[in-house]
Amino acid sequence: MKVYLVSVLVLLSLLAACAPTETAEPLPATGGATPLRFTSGGLVFRLDSPADGAVTTEPQAILRGAVNVDAVLSVNEEIYLLDGGQPFEISVPLLEGPNALGIVVSDYEGNVIEFVLTVIYEP
Repeated sequence: MKVYLVSVLVLLSLLAACAPTETAEPLPATGGATPLRFTSGGLVFRLDSPADGAVTTEPQAILRGAVNVDAVLSVNEEIYLLDGGQPFEISVPLLEGPNALGIVVSDYEGNVIEFVLTVIYEP
């Protein structure tokens, strides 16, 4: 009986930890593309553009999106401070061919989101 009770308590703890937390949502997405949305604890990060795998003829990618709380954004080790609830727009230089953009977003509570976005530059 003790093992069963402990198992139920562990399961309930895991479910509570996975439950969504109440946080302000970032601003609504603009444009027609489906944004990428990432969460970590109370941190919500939305990237409206470019899409992963996007092909551009421009020598830079314009990253557009929003975050729900004040956060730090790193793109290929360049650091940007983001204001919570405000849209951002960041220009990132591209090399010809595929570009893997390493993106790290963190808030002041220690929540971290990491992913790689691929943008292809074809002049």
